[in-house]
This record gives sequence, C-alpha cells and structure tokens, in this order.
Amino acid sequence: MRKIAMAAIAVVMMAALSSCGQTKDPEDDKSGIMGSITGIGDDAGEVQEIQNDDSAGSDDANPSENPEEAGQTVTEINGEETENAKESSVNQQENSAHIENADSEKTAEELLDLFINGSISAVDSTDSTSTFYITDFNMDAYSVGEKVDLDNDGESELIINGPYGGIYLDARDNKVYEFATGEGTALILSYTYYNGAVWIMYSNRSSAGFEFYHMEKFEGADNLVAEMNFGEELADPNNAESEMKYTLNGSEISYDEYTELCSKIFAAQVDTYF
Repeated sequence: MRKIAMAAIAVVMMAALSSCGQTKDPEDDKSGIMGSITGIGDDAGEVQEIQNDDSAGSDDANPSENPEEAGQTVTEINGEETENAKESSVNQQENSAHIENADSEKTAEELLDLFINGSISAVDSTDSTSTFYITDFNMDAYSVGEKVDLDNDGESELIINGPYGGIYLDARDNKVYEFATGEGTALILSYTYYNGAVWIMYSNRSSAGFEFYHMEKFEGADNLVAEMNFGEELADPNNAESEMKYTLNGSEISYDEYTELCSKIFAAQVDTYF
C-alpha cells in the first residue's frame, strides 16, 4: 500500500507540472492537487491501521512485552522446579535411610561372631528383658563350640559347650537369642540327626533303672514342628528286679522296637559337654 500511495503522488505531481504551461484558474489547480493528496491520505490511513494490527499481534506473541504474564510463567516454572527439588530431596533421604538400614542388618554368622567377641549380648530364653554376654560365662567350664544348623532353617546356630550340654544360640531379627540350654541331670542337652533332620534332644538319666528322652524338631528356632518322647523304666518302680517297660510317645513298645529306635538316634547323637 505504501508503494501505491507514493506512485499516486508521483502521478499527481507530473500532472501538475504538465499543466503549468496551460492557462487555468489557480484555485482549480490547487483544489485538484489537494483532492488527490486527500485521497492518498486515506490509503495511507489504511496502511497505518494494518501496521497497528500487526504491532498488536506482535505484542501478544512476545512474552517480554507483557511483564505480568511473563513473571507469572517464571513463578510457575520456579514453583514446579522447587517442588521437584523437594521430592528429589525426600527420595534421596529415603534411599539413604534404606541403605543405612541395609548396612546395619547383620547376617546370622556376623551376629554370632559379635557375640563371641563380646561386642553384643544374647537374649535369655525365659525372659526377653534379660540379656547376657559371653564374659558372663566361666570359661573354665564353658568353651566356644561349632556352628551347626540346629533348627533346620539353613543358617547355623552357635554351640557353647558346657555343663549339662551347654547352651545353643540362634541369631535372627538382628539379635542373638538363647535357643536351648542344659538344665541339670534331668535335662542334659545334645542334638542328633534323625529322619533327615536335626533334632534337639534332652536326656534324663537321673535315677537307676530309668532313662527318658525328649526330642524336638524345629524349622526355625521359633517354630517347633515335631516332638518325640521315648524311654525305659521298671515295670514296677518299687521292685528293682521287675522287668523293664519301653515306651514311645506314651505307648508301650517291645524291646526290639525300642533298641532299633535307640540305635538310629544315638548313632547320630552329638554330645556338647565340655
């Protein structure tokens, strides 16, 4: 439109020049020229309006020309970044806590070694609030024995050899627990292999003409899955010359059945006396 307007002005000027040699009323010439210029001005007004429209579109397209909207956008972005940073920080803290907890968890082997070294205590089997250290033992009467899977859970327990069979210790839940203990001539502790598993055995030979055995099978030290009782005693406790009676789980069995059972159990028995 600007080129068209300029061309129109040039045409008017040429017409004015060409008429200079003609005799005309000066007012007529002035009126014609001004009329032509007035018409060109209308076209120029259209050009200005288009330019203004273009400028308005340019203002909307450029965020920097609208500081309030630009500031709002930056605030929203910064807010999202801050929230993401907080979530990332929380995740890092949780991961760190998880790693720290994982590092603090000890294997059964490590826990038992820590007990042997005197670094940690063991929980009493009869009182969970009571604990003891290896230094509480008279090591003239006790000794550190083998590590054996006594409860059939795939992890070894620790044997402290000692009077009446000593003490067996289990490690679980990041602690050491007393698992079994000998308690006098009526409860002499040992273990044996029977029917493909390890059994804890308590023997009672406290009087003449009497033997009684109690066996326990575990699948994890806190999970007793089977028990067995067998023994021999005088048929008449008041007569030392009476015949012997043999029992298995409260039922009387023959001598042959009893001796066969004993041969299997005692052949695989391991004493833990010191």
